[in-house]
This record gives sequence, structure tokens and C-alpha cells, in this order.
Amino acid sequence: MTTMNEAHLRYGNSSLDLIKDQKMIALKPKSGNKQRLMSAIKSSVPGSQESELGEFVLVDVENIPETIDLENTLDTIRLNPSVDVGTHVFNTPSSREPFIPTGELYVVFADNVNQQSCEQLIDELHLEFVKVKGEREFVVKVTNESANPIKTAVALQQSPLVSVAEPDLATPSALYTFAIPTDELLTDQWHLQNTGFHGGTSLGFLAGADARVIEAWSKAQTVGEPQVIVAVIDDGFDLNHPDLSGDGKIVAPKDFTRNSNDPSPALGDWHGTACAGVAVGSANNNGIVGAAPNCSLMPVRWGTLLTDNQVEDWFDHVLLQGAWVVSCSWGAANPFFPLSTRKFNAIRRCAQQGRNGLGCVICFAAGNSNRDINNPPNSLDGFAIHPDVIAVAASNSRDQKANYSNFGDEISVCAPSSGAGGWAITTSDVTGTYVDQFGQVREAGYGFGAYTNAFDDSGFGGTSSACPLVAGICALLLSIKPDLTAAEVKDLLEKTARKIGDPSTYDANGHSPFFGYGCVDAAAAVDKLLADS
Repeated sequence: MTTMNEAHLRYGNSSLDLIKDQKMIALKPKSGNKQRLMSAIKSSVPGSQESELGEFVLVDVENIPETIDLENTLDTIRLNPSVDVGTHVFNTPSSREPFIPTGELYVVFADNVNQQSCEQLIDELHLEFVKVKGEREFVVKVTNESANPIKTAVALQQSPLVSVAEPDLATPSALYTFAIPTDELLTDQWHLQNTGFHGGTSLGFLAGADARVIEAWSKAQTVGEPQVIVAVIDDGFDLNHPDLSGDGKIVAPKDFTRNSNDPSPALGDWHGTACAGVAVGSANNNGIVGAAPNCSLMPVRWGTLLTDNQVEDWFDHVLLQGAWVVSCSWGAANPFFPLSTRKFNAIRRCAQQGRNGLGCVICFAAGNSNRDINNPPNSLDGFAIHPDVIAVAASNSRDQKANYSNFGDEISVCAPSSGAGGWAITTSDVTGTYVDQFGQVREAGYGFGAYTNAFDDSGFGGTSSACPLVAGICALLLSIKPDLTAAEVKDLLEKTARKIGDPSTYDANGHSPFFGYGCVDAAAAVDKLLADS
């Protein structure tokens, strides 16, 4: 339907409804005539307010005298020698942001119509050719004898001679400014940004004893990309959790215990949900936020035994299903556990052949027994010392070694988590209830509700939390530069880690057995990544 004030247009692969703005006109001066145009506006439309939008001067007539007729005024001012284009301004039903017809139209004539008919239509509408785009494809413009460009576009669209007719519409551009997530528990997640005061206290906090994640989001102007998939191999996942659900969030879930695609936790399997939240908990204005909240989650529920078949199956699954990062907050119960050749090769295959040869970034928790991860015959963690993985130790909320954290020459970095003298981690928790052995209905998870919290007795921690924090940061970095190899991501984290703790524990290469190359610093890693790009 088209009236003097409204038009419905076919536009691209969609449609566009335009409404004439009754309080705004637009004028484009001829080259070198801007001051003359402004003088003409002041004399013709006293009381108007002018603003500039690109080449156009927008004239707001909200406060002009009622005796001035806008339509006649526009017709008059168009005739001024300083004016190149004079037009009404149009809006859409949902916004008053201006659409300004530039006077040009894109026209494609239908196949099999003769040249004479096309020329006759151009003449009837008093159009002038501007540019040839193809044999039947042109840019034309209105002249002083034409109707306005919107009416002209409607007339062209109604002609059987024309397959496409679209007015060129100028409208303001806008930068989509990045906004830090505002999830309600974000201020409790001190591991992302430690201000020195959380949960109503400064006791146990050191400002800056964190992973610099919020700063990294600001520098990167992203909180991750959905194509970056973080696989978490663990005991179970509450995929109904508000921070672990939503369109496209979950990719290739697998349960190797039940041999199904439903990795839901069994009774007591609260660990995986908490780890997943630390890595990729969604930014949805509710609850917690992971280090890379817009990245996707591949939840893999493991089996109960570390057999060669099982470990191969887990890592082959994440490899074949397209994981970018793999987070493993587990190890063997036996303190001395060398990897078999099959286990070693399964991890290496994933780390080197994943992502079409770029490699999956694999993170392993160092463990929580305060022992050396490579001290035969007393202790050996074959997973954490694998040369293709990032072994993650833990520091506390005061930048100290977490009292429980394992250590050793193979530690790559540490990351903030719980520990003596500090605070635990706030993250996602299993929701719902269960019936215990006595027939009592109990709350599922570590605590009450959908979240563990550092400031009650349900907080999460250990190297189990440090590991997915590093995994999430790896996902954030790959969101910025997807072609990084797994080895390059590990090297980037180590080169940008910040030194914490006793300086004497670091060797000449900048490595400490307790902190690795230091505490993971997401912001410094982003800085280096952007500087090197």
C-alpha cells in the first residue's frame, strides 16, 4: 500500500516499510555551496534546527511556525541554486532513525522486454541514467520533473517491465560497542577480576590476584565465538542449567558410561557442571560467566576406569567431533601413573591432528596432593607431564601457591582457584533434587540452588577449577585468532604469564616448579596476540 505518507517496498531479499517523517527534511548542497544552503534554510524555515549527516543537512522543523507548510517549503527550497538534492526523510515503524533517499535508484529490467518499452518507462518517470551495471542493470536518478525517489521506486516495482527497483537510502552507521557481561554473580567471580573486595570483605583478597579475564574481554572486544568448541571430559553435566544451555551451546554430547548422548550426572556427579561453568558458562544476565561465555561446550561424560580403550575413546571422540580445546580436571588415583603407549598416542593424536592439523589445545589439572608430578618412584602423573598438554597448577586469591597444588618442572602455568588463606570459586552447580538412601529429598549439587558460591560452604576449587579457567582463556584466544596451533597457544600463555610468588623459585628461563611460567594472564595474552597480528 502506498499513500502520500507511507510506502511498502521490496528491498533485497526482504521488504521495507517507510513512513514519511513529518518533522524532518534533508538537503544536500551542491559542491562549495554549503554556506549558501544554510542561509537559504534560515530564511525559508525560521526556527528550524539543523544537523549534518554525511553529505546531507537534516532540517528539524519541530518548532517552526504553524503557518509554514513543510511540503511547499521543501518544493521551494529545492529550487534554490545551492541545493543538489532536497527530500523528505523517512522512518520505519519501529524507529525514527532516518532513511534519506539520495535520489538514485538501482533498476534491473526483466528479461525479454524490449528496449523501446524500457526507454518509454524511463521517460515517463523523468529519470536520468547514471551508471551501467549490466545489460539490463542500471543506476538511475530522479530529476526535477520526477516524483520523489520513494514514489518513483514504487512505480517501478509495479511495472511488469522491472524485476528490481530499489531507492538508494542513506542512513547513519553505528559501531556495535562491546559490553562487558552483567551476570548477577560476576562480581563474586574474583578469579576473573580480583578487586580486593568481594562478598562484603577484603580479607583473603589481593587486588589483581586474578586471571585478568574481564580486562581481556575489553581488549579483545569479544567474549568468545560459538565456532570455538571447548570439550570438557568429566563426571557428568547438567545440560538444563541456564548457563550451560541455549541454542547451539551444546555440541556432540557423549556419555561413555551409559553409551548414550545424554551426559547427565548420576548421584554425586557434580564436578563436570562446575568445571564447564568456569570455562564457558554463558553470558545471559543471570548467574555466572565462564572465561569464554560465547564459546560452545562439548560435554563428555567419562567412564569409571582409565583403561586404554576408554582414554582412546574419549580423545578420539573430541578429535573427530571438532573440539578446539579440551579440559581435563582429573587424573589417576594412583600417585604413580605412567601413560601406556596407547594413552600417550591418543592424547598426542588429538593434540596434533585436531582442528585439521592445527591441534586441539589440551589442558590437564596438575592435581591436589601437594606433590611433584614427576618424581619417580614416589609419584608420576603421566597425563600432566605429557609434552603436548598444558599442565595447570593453582594459586589462591592472594597470588600465593594453593597449599594443595601439585608442582613440578612440567607445570606450564598456574591459575587462580581456592586455597588456604584465600577463597573458593563461584561457578555453576547441578540443579534439581534427588532422593537419598533414607528416602529424604535432597538438593543436587555442591550447595543449594544452581550455583556454588565462594562465600558460602559450597564453593568450588582445586586445580579442577584452575584447569577449565585456562581452557576457557585458550578458547578466547582462538576466538580472536583461529589459526593458532595448539603449540602456539601454549607458548603464548607461557610467554605472557605474570610472575607471582617468591622470585627465587623461578629459574633462568623464568620457570617455577610451583607456578610454571606464572599465573595465566588473559589480558597480556590478548595484547600480544593483537600486536603480532
